[in-house]
Amino acid sequence: MKQNLFQTGAVMALAFLLVMVTAAQPARAAAEGKPLPSDFVCHTVGIGDDDGKVIAAFGAPRYERTVRIQGILVKECDFDGDFTIGFAASTGKVIDITIRNKNFELRRGIRYGATSAWIQDTYGRSKRRNIDGNMFYLYANPADRFQHLMLQVDSGDGHLMVMRITGLPIDEMQMQEMMKAKPDLFRDPEEKGTWFIPSEKEIDLSGMPESKPVRLGGLTE
Repeated sequence: MKQNLFQTGAVMALAFLLVMVTAAQPARAAAEGKPLPSDFVCHTVGIGDDDGKVIAAFGAPRYERTVRIQGILVKECDFDGDFTIGFAASTGKVIDITIRNKNFELRRGIRYGATSAWIQDTYGRSKRRNIDGNMFYLYANPADRFQHLMLQVDSGDGHLMVMRITGLPIDEMQMQEMMKAKPDLFRDPEEKGTWFIPSEKEIDLSGMPESKPVRLGGLTE
């Protein structure tokens, strides 16, 4: 009887310890300066969400345009408050969120003007990366390696200028990987059928310049 009670108690203690260790993982990551899955959401909207969730969070878009970025056709929508959200044309889902709002805060109060030291203390040590003439700190989503938090900083003093959550490929190598892993993203709407976003207008491809696609790093200007 005593042995059974001891075994039951040991199992319960082990289970409790496992729960505590699992629960401590996000806190440990935050303390050590690492990105968390929760860092890849803006006003409840994340990569892969649909237009209904976007409208609920941001309202109707003020302006729309269609661009091709790293081989993916994207319909960008500008919203009040200096937020721009890009929908992948082939899926109709969110693939890019650009935040120029100077009052918007990420974890630990990271916002416009945050120093490089503050950024790295929050998300981890990293070298600045030059993408098409702009300097970024890049952090991958631990839940999806194809998603990145792109923090554009001033090339001089390194203060934060623009925040971006993206599911777009950040370079040619990743574009090749994504073409194999997520081929649907690289197909134009006519190859899969049409989709609609808040304005209920079909994407117009007639004015798309095939010879000069938009580069990823240039969109934060």
